[in-house]
Amino acid sequence: MYFLPKQIAALILIIVACCFLTVSCTDNSRGSQCVQLIDNITKGYTFLGEERDSNDTATIKKLAKNLNQTSKELESLQLKDANLKEFQSESVKSFQQMSQKFGEVGKALETGNRAPISIEGREQIRKAQADIIKSGQQANDAAANQEAVTQRLIQYCQSNQ
Repeated sequence: MYFLPKQIAALILIIVACCFLTVSCTDNSRGSQCVQLIDNITKGYTFLGEERDSNDTATIKKLAKNLNQTSKELESLQLKDANLKEFQSESVKSFQQMSQKFGEVGKALETGNRAPISIEGREQIRKAQADIIKSGQQANDAAANQEAVTQRLIQYCQSNQ
């Protein structure tokens, strides 16, 4: 698929940050809220890593569903810190966009797989391919945005610890 190679490095960075923050936090502090937010974001990255380069319709649809669930879990966090709420909001938006775009990729794959062997079928396949490329790039853009948000989040959480 169209994932950034830096996502794996970002995932490792997030895990390291989680470990650091877990050790240094109290229950209701900013650090604790950082851990909650980063843990949920890491879960979303894990889904992306597991389904990397899959062209299977069912797998792509499952990824879209898992990313949507991640966005809902992120949205349900009760954060008090205003900056963390902003990171939360941006992350929810990114995971929702990725979910939507992977859902579109899944639909396009399904359409392409069901296309009849005919001139009309060829046209359906061409359109499905174009839709896959477009939606895949948009999902990639949302992932790149989330990576930038995550980097800023980690910097914020590590400051003033």
